[in-house]
Amino acid sequence: MAYTYLLDLYKELNARLNGIDDVLRDGQPLSPSRRQHLLGRRDSLESIRRFLEEQFDHKLPRRLQGQSKRTH
Repeated sequence: MAYTYLLDLYKELNARLNGIDDVLRDGQPLSPSRRQHLLGRRDSLESIRRFLEEQFDHKLPRRLQGQSKRTH
């Protein structure tokens, strides 16, 4: 079914966002440019996520709506 693609997108976005958060939280020193790059990437991924939730979450079956929420 088509909604499985949306759920897969949510899972992939969550995985990438969690990976970025782990790197930022890791405590290892990052160069200022690397840190800025990761923060910008996180912002972009969150923007994509918000767009998908606003435009397509309501089209999911009711039992699946809201499953897109980010978990750590």
